[in-house]
Amino acid sequence: MIALDLSSNAIGDIGAQQLFNSMKINKTITKMKLTGNKSKYCEAIGIAIGIRNDKTLTNIDLRMKQYGDNEIKLLANELYNNKTITELTLRKNNISDIGIKYLADALKDDQVLTTLNLSQNQIGNNGAQYLYDAFKQNKTLIRLNLGGNPSSYCTTVSAAIQIQNDKTITKMDLHGKSIDDIAMKFLTDTLINNETITELNLSQNKTGDIGIQYLADALKDNKILTTLNLSDNQIGNNGAQYLHNAFKENKTLVKLNLGGNPSSYCTTVSAAIQIRNDKTITKMDLRSKSIDDIDMQFLTDALINNETITELNLSYNNIGDVGAQHLADILRDNKVILIFSSSIPCL
Repeated sequence: MIALDLSSNAIGDIGAQQLFNSMKINKTITKMKLTGNKSKYCEAIGIAIGIRNDKTLTNIDLRMKQYGDNEIKLLANELYNNKTITELTLRKNNISDIGIKYLADALKDDQVLTTLNLSQNQIGNNGAQYLYDAFKQNKTLIRLNLGGNPSSYCTTVSAAIQIQNDKTITKMDLHGKSIDDIAMKFLTDTLINNETITELNLSQNKTGDIGIQYLADALKDNKILTTLNLSDNQIGNNGAQYLHNAFKENKTLVKLNLGGNPSSYCTTVSAAIQIRNDKTITKMDLRSKSIDDIDMQFLTDALINNETITELNLSYNNIGDVGAQHLADILRDNKVILIFSSSIPCL
């Protein structure tokens, strides 16, 4: 017998468990239909039998089944030795961190699954961590959908997996995802060896100096990224310094957007990157940016070997004698720059 249809009966939890126990060593029944019974475990048991015995099964869609942690445990037990399932959808169920732990343990060595949809469940920070730990060495899972879960970590965990394994993706837009310093760590661990992402948008998040340090450390040797948007975060002076240090030898990052952050250094750090690497830009307008003497150091470091900027506007800033001296030092041998400024002491 290869198929058994027990749908629309009155099978309860006890009967469902007895059926499951009796099928543990059965290798011939590939389809067991248990829908329409009293026990909510019935359908999950039928699917578990299919995973175990039906070697033609590659795609399982269990969205909106009201599955909780117990049902997931039944499925997870059969996924330990998965050799056929490439797509698994568990969207819009009631799976919490406990169920996610069962699933993560079952899939940590999986080499077949390419798509896992766990969106709109009840995954918290612990669950997101379980998934990250399970898949951080995985090379086959391309898409992990965790949208609509309570944890703010879910966004960066799923993005990290995609960056790690999907070699076709070149742009990543994570703006407005409430990404904080801890959530940023998941992402940066993957970015260390990035060879595909050229544009990364992390604007309108909650990333502070600690998260920026993680990011700066991950990207300091990057030779692929051309555009990085970190506007409207919580970057302070230390964070701006981390970014400056990370990118001061970088030749590929053309645009670094740091607008809307607390640090006044952000303006000159981003301008310095653009001056150094964007060979198409000839004019730079930095008027009324509250640039002081310390800010000027970031800018003048980039201007030392300038061969493209012909017009630089630094009017209405807070530049004093020290900042003016920084500028004077780099202008001695510069033959192409023209300064418009009404706020800098005479050079």
